Amino acid sequence: MKYISRAEWGASPNPNRADGDFVKVKSAQIEGIVVHHSGVQNGPKGIKAVQAFERYHLSKGWDGIAYNWLVDEEGVIYEGRGWENRGAGTKGWNTKSFSVCYTGWGFSEVPKASLDSLIEIAEEAEGVCNKDLWVSTHRLKGTSTCPGDWLGDWVEAGMDKLKEPEVPNWSEIFQYLIDLREQIKLSVLSLSKKSRGDAVEIVQTLLRDRGYDPGPVDGIFGRGTDGAVKEFQMSNSAAGSSDGVVGVKTWDALTTVQAFM
Repeated sequence: MKYISRAEWGASPNPNRADGDFVKVKSAQIEGIVVHHSGVQNGPKGIKAVQAFERYHLSKGWDGIAYNWLVDEEGVIYEGRGWENRGAGTKGWNTKSFSVCYTGWGFSEVPKASLDSLIEIAEEAEGVCNKDLWVSTHRLKGTSTCPGDWLGDWVEAGMDKLKEPEVPNWSEIFQYLIDLREQIKLSVLSLSKKSRGDAVEIVQTLLRDRGYDPGPVDGIFGRGTDGAVKEFQMSNSAAGSSDGVVGVKTWDALTTVQAFM
């Protein structure tokens, strides 16, 4: 796990101990991870946010920054007290959990990079402790709204990774349309033939997308589809005669690249 160390962000030694260190925690005692947020909207960002946390926590007479780990809005991970030291972010739970803080505002949508880093910390923690750990929120462990509704809901829903949008496989789509076109060359689509199936559903979808109402998009060539095809044919000379029959000309006019834009 890559992170900005205490030395790199300029952390201060614990002012309450001669060795400047923190109270140690045993990994065997750790049961889970508690997620927090800054509690400040439009606050400092990056290293400045981490340094601001430390100043505030020291002003309260604490040993130093309370969290074991922190994540900023760009997904950068910062070492707080680390894995070996007891945190101070969650009263009543500090001896049996790691405290992890998102330095942004958890009531608004959290960037994917930050969510990915929170997941990475949780996975790393299980490796450090060599066991499964629960992940919870400050609001479930005390009287607090932390870490905000958006982040809190995401954590409590299981910290599902945000999926990257799927890229359509255009080659497969175009090949599918070509195969359907070959079927239409053999047998046109029409009301009189009581046509049904995927080709009819595609025709209905494309008609609706172009502003013609075929009725339900159900793959059944009914009167609504017949009327919409005729309207389309009348407004597009490339579609052939206005007979409501979907042959190759009408199919080609409907399934041009423009139809998908």
